Amino acid sequence: MSTTSLIEKEQSKGIKMLLVAVLCLGLNWPGMKVGLEIVGPVWMVCLRFLLSLPVLALFVLITKKRLPRLNRKDRSVVFVVAFFQFILSMGLITVSLQFIPAGTASILIYTTPLWMLLIDTLWYRQKPPSKRLILTGISTIGCAMILFASGEPGAWLPLFGMLLASALWAVAIRRVSFHKWQGSVIEAVFWQFSIAGMAMLGLALIFEPTPDFINYKWQDWLLLTYIGPVATGLGFGLMVAAGPKLAPDKIVLISTLTPIVGYVSSVVILSENLLPMVVAGAVLMIAALIVNGLPHTTLKRILGKGRG
Repeated sequence: MSTTSLIEKEQSKGIKMLLVAVLCLGLNWPGMKVGLEIVGPVWMVCLRFLLSLPVLALFVLITKKRLPRLNRKDRSVVFVVAFFQFILSMGLITVSLQFIPAGTASILIYTTPLWMLLIDTLWYRQKPPSKRLILTGISTIGCAMILFASGEPGAWLPLFGMLLASALWAVAIRRVSFHKWQGSVIEAVFWQFSIAGMAMLGLALIFEPTPDFINYKWQDWLLLTYIGPVATGLGFGLMVAAGPKLAPDKIVLISTLTPIVGYVSSVVILSENLLPMVVAGAVLMIAALIVNGLPHTTLKRILGKGRG
């Protein structure tokens, strides 16, 4: 088999893996919304991470032929991501999800480009290019449309909670962008989930009543199995595994399907209202996210075809 054929085969495999990951993570939004009816938000985050650990360990066992290890030089970034993204951000997401539609939440969490711009401009004193400023402005308008359409009395606090969760996620992303991994990323995710899961377990035991697991029905366990091992374990595992097989522009394009799947599945499964202004805002946000993530050469090629 030629080198070109091998590369195309790997890319095709990566696309399939990423599409499955997007489907798992997108459908997890209505799944979590329903799950919050049987378990508290802190327990939800705890179970989501702890139940997914066997899946991530299996990923490492298959690819590395050993159990997960924590590289000493990766420890600082592992703890930072575990704290900001998986404890604080995921905790806020799950708490806020009790009070707002799952579809709206799935879109608002993708306001990370706005927070990344603020971090780079205010903290790192970078001067962003005009393209980034314009697209972030468009995304911000889309976000405002979603907020005003969803801002019913009593819902403003959880809506802003989702935005804060997105900002914390952006902090984690920026920290990772400056780090050169010494171990594998999938092993880092395993330890991040372990730290976050154990921390949330401690908080759940203190602040929330222990779920009555003994009296759970098979449907309850099936839902928790989907939220933990399937959506979180398999979803994140496949997303990490697909990364090296695909170019960044393909990853951006495919990953932006996640909020679309989240919103559409929430409307279909949970019968959430399909609000025109939310849809319009989502279109603006997702379009800006896609264009912002595409390389300059790809944009030139697309625009060139359009003029032709």
